[in-house]
Amino acid sequence: MIIVGGTLHAQADICDAFYAALKAGEERSRREDGCLFYHMAMSDRAAGIIIAFEGWRDQAALEAHLAQPEIAKLQKDFGGKFTADVKIYTVSDARAFGG
Repeated sequence: MIIVGGTLHAQADICDAFYAALKAGEERSRREDGCLFYHMAMSDRAAGIIIAFEGWRDQAALEAHLAQPEIAKLQKDFGGKFTADVKIYTVSDARAFGG
């Protein structure tokens, strides 16, 4: 499993539009082959902080997602107006939590 998680920092003038574009893509992304979960959440609108949390079956599924035209459109529309502190984690061991 691949987990993608971290924060996006949007400039104030595009924060609402950027977040709306991210949220608009959630359902489409969740329907992609290999998507386990996909969530974007506004953490601090005033500071322009958006939390990204995604899960993918494998690296190939993540790469297919990143190759979607909608991802290129986000870069075209908002590139240079946000930064990303996002990491990719490969999960190779998991165990049940709780009882």
